[in-house]
Amino acid sequence: MGSRSEKAKKYKLDLSAGFYPFVSGRKSQSLFCVGAELADGVDKPLFTQAVNEIMPRFPLYKTKLKKGYGGYYLQENPAPVLISDWDGKPQTPIDPKAANGYRFRFSVEGKRIYLEMFHALTDANGAMRFLLAAVRRYRELSGISLGADCAIPAFDEQVPAGETEDSFLANYRHIKLSELNLKGMAGGVPHRISGTLLDDGSEVDERAFPTADLISRAKEAGVTVTAYIAGAAACAIAGGNSLKHPLQLMIPVNLRKMFPSETAHNFITFVRLSLSAKDCQSLEACAGECAKQLSQKVTEKSMSAFISTTVRAQRNPLFRAVPLCVKWLLIRFGRLFLKSRQTIIVSNLGDVRAPEELGVRRLSMYLNTSKNNVTNLAAVSCNEVCTLAFTRKIKESDLSVRFFETLGI
Repeated sequence: MGSRSEKAKKYKLDLSAGFYPFVSGRKSQSLFCVGAELADGVDKPLFTQAVNEIMPRFPLYKTKLKKGYGGYYLQENPAPVLISDWDGKPQTPIDPKAANGYRFRFSVEGKRIYLEMFHALTDANGAMRFLLAAVRRYRELSGISLGADCAIPAFDEQVPAGETEDSFLANYRHIKLSELNLKGMAGGVPHRISGTLLDDGSEVDERAFPTADLISRAKEAGVTVTAYIAGAAACAIAGGNSLKHPLQLMIPVNLRKMFPSETAHNFITFVRLSLSAKDCQSLEACAGECAKQLSQKVTEKSMSAFISTTVRAQRNPLFRAVPLCVKWLLIRFGRLFLKSRQTIIVSNLGDVRAPEELGVRRLSMYLNTSKNNVTNLAAVSCNEVCTLAFTRKIKESDLSVRFFETLGI
């Protein structure tokens, strides 16, 4: 009879996730955080029970990260999930030994629940679904029943086959090696936000704002909410700096909205918005330019080309033949000379539905930061409340102050 490890199920990382383990270590990991504020205090032992009862429903996350010949993979983890007390510092690296091998961390504080996730497992869409499933089971254990039409996964339902697929592969269309636009994806030299680096983790500046008011302002400016938020961020950055290089705003795009997918893996891409000083004379000008570039770049054709580029590059026989140890050395060496090519990431997760029975007052999202990408901005709406949150790796909070002043909140 084989050992438990021999019987454990294995899963491949999606084709966009393979890079994350190479650039993560004890001091810095590609972590992001989603959170929920409830109407009442969280019972930690009961929530611990809820999380462990939902884990079989999310097999991709009930895993350990393991090393293979040419890359990393996920292996089923039978250990229980532990729940931490929130330390107030998002993205403090996860110690796999302290986390029973898991690459995510649930934490609680008062009425709030936080889920910090390693990006190799999923994107914010998958993480938010995971978080709300935990809240649903927590409410059920508290004696609250949710209707059969609830869109949030139940702990005892069958796992849809589509959740474990790699949607990059599923939506791949053949592209020639000569057609890969890797240089275009890299971008040019951006304006960089500077500041005094924090010793550990990140700090957050967040505000809650009526979603209807934000939508109204965006409509008045003739742009989408995403373009309006991005424009406000660009305006705030330009307002406090002399721009020698263009602002390079990276906007995540949820590919599930364009291509058929139920995946719980990553299935997003980024589009790059480039704004010069002349584009940033006012909030309306910034937002208008962001809207213009988004409409030009976020098309089914361009997103399909990105998917094909991602798959074709990863499936290169030469790349796949290189042993893991050699890849690790090459990537680490390259990162000594290459800095991130963005000024800021601005992510709008959109309106996330949470049934009234869940007792969720609002949701939040904190993006990953690094020493080269020190500040990022995320927005998420729920129950008519939009939470806007700056995550920063620096002590200075002047950018978030200017941003909220620009929006008048």
